Amino acid sequence: MAILEGRHGPALAIFLSAAVTDILDGFLARRFNMASPLGAYLDPICDKLFLVSTFVVYALPSTPTKLHVPIWLLVFAIFRDLTILIVSLVMLLALGVKSFPPSVLGKATTFFEISTVVAILLTNVDRMPPLVAQIGFHLVAVGMAVSGAHYIWRIANSLPRGDAKPDAKPEAKPEAK
Repeated sequence: MAILEGRHGPALAIFLSAAVTDILDGFLARRFNMASPLGAYLDPICDKLFLVSTFVVYALPSTPTKLHVPIWLLVFAIFRDLTILIVSLVMLLALGVKSFPPSVLGKATTFFEISTVVAILLTNVDRMPPLVAQIGFHLVAVGMAVSGAHYIWRIANSLPRGDAKPDAKPEAKPEAK
């Protein structure tokens, strides 16, 4: 709401607070062994919803901002995240795969996304030139493409192989007389 109302200073404080508390939450959960399976599923989904919704707001032509997220980047971000979510659901439901650890490339992409939003917010409070966020748009796109390809590679290598040789022939059972 702060972004939509053109209050970029408070929006920056809210965004940074959300990012820091998310990092702190994850650290504390790991440090005190309080992580839960539900949290492992929900945390990345919530993170993505938070980032994508911020991208959506900054892509809207009506948003009072000095810099808009390009539509091509918004579409790419939504497509990539939905694809990862759908593939993860299929692997969970069809194959029983329950572990989807994030890759270092995925984490780097999330870092680029957060940094780009911060750069847009700083641009709007006259603390950073727009060029930094514009470079961020391209870094995010490259990160999404590379990490997306990496996720596909990881998934392909985790699927059961159809070329496995069957075990030895089953023993013939003696006929009942």
